[in-house]
Amino acid sequence: MGTALVVEDDPAVSGLVRRYLSRAGFVVHTTGNAADGLRQALDSTPDVVILDLTLPDGDGSELCRKIRELPTNGDVPVLVLSGTSDISTKLLLFALGADDYVVKPCDPMELVARVHALLRRRGEQRQTRRVGPLRVTLATGDAWLSERPLELTTGERSVLVQLARAFPGVTPRETLDNVPWRAGEAGSNVTEVLVGRLRRKIGAAGGGVEIRAVRRAGYVLRPVSVVASTA
Repeated sequence: MGTALVVEDDPAVSGLVRRYLSRAGFVVHTTGNAADGLRQALDSTPDVVILDLTLPDGDGSELCRKIRELPTNGDVPVLVLSGTSDISTKLLLFALGADDYVVKPCDPMELVARVHALLRRRGEQRQTRRVGPLRVTLATGDAWLSERPLELTTGERSVLVQLARAFPGVTPRETLDNVPWRAGEAGSNVTEVLVGRLRRKIGAAGGGVEIRAVRRAGYVLRPVSVVASTA
């Protein structure tokens, strides 16, 4: 089913969550402090994190923020388990990147159901990538800008998929030089040609995303602000 990391300093709560997640087929790791929680989130790359807000060595909200900044697995679903139902606390956690918020005490079966829902959502999201108003289906290269479909050639789709997969990082030039091209799109400057065509099509469709060249590295997708004309 997957791996769950439970960061909770109350042994009774931690044990209950672990028992029900284990019954559901998860391999469960537990810790009672923020420092070890961050280390495990980085090193063991769990599929989901269940996070208490009150920890002996730190604030759970700060740990949530740090998890979101991880270079790997920063998109792991985070479910906050807290004894407070204060709306301002919930809004803060959602702003910091929490995916769900459950108030203690809770039904452990509901908790497991929420974990399953988060993992389904993550699986769906990993099939597509969003960059600002741009949405790309990674398996096919189908793309939409502000929900309007882009008409792309096979070569353009191949480039866009590689750029979307790497986002927010840089796609190396050699990667783009070696993706499969449609007949008639091969050549020494094929990457520049296809990137140029993608830029024009994105611009004609309304913009909001740019393909930026990174010197001696490759290309990177970046969302940009679109300023409406006042003329």
